[in-house]
Amino acid sequence: MHKFLYLTQVQWADAWVNGGAIPLSLASTYKRMDRDGIFTPDENLIHESSVDLRVLSPAISFGETPSIRGFTGTGNYYNGVRLPDVHNANFYTEDGLIQSFCNVLDPEIGERFGKAACVRIYDIDRLRKNLDRKLGRRSKFGDCKYTRDHQRGHFLKSQDDAWQQEYRFFWQSKEACSVVLPSGVAEVVWIK
Repeated sequence: MHKFLYLTQVQWADAWVNGGAIPLSLASTYKRMDRDGIFTPDENLIHESSVDLRVLSPAISFGETPSIRGFTGTGNYYNGVRLPDVHNANFYTEDGLIQSFCNVLDPEIGERFGKAACVRIYDIDRLRKNLDRKLGRRSKFGDCKYTRDHQRGHFLKSQDDAWQQEYRFFWQSKEACSVVLPSGVAEVVWIK
């Protein structure tokens, strides 16, 4: 199964083609207030709830950096107005290593990301297993899904990011690192 990786600098393709060290960054590295290219305001946010928990404010406020797991609130009122019932909701940030790919080769996507080159990954499953082995932990992996509602997760992003057509690996971790790839993982398919 082929996937594509858009790279900021052409010389970064060398490690993917001929082997060498690549960085693995934390999800929070890609969090910015403004949505732009690889940056999103909701990266590393987990928001799993039938109700957008932010709409409960000012009756219930979870703060700027929520850390809510398993929240349930039923039958509540605020100033005489019934609040929506919430069952077992999660609203927190969770960091970890991510490596993102694109499901398609499209120079327009590369341009929108602000990238200078793209490599085709020959065997994404083989690459994932290699990285899992080197990191000593199993990844979560798959296509990102996109939504218009409030829910978010490592594989559930805003519809505003759907143009990215993203496939990603995620490893729970608190520190960025680098790993060494063997040669022959990819080939160069596009240079700006």
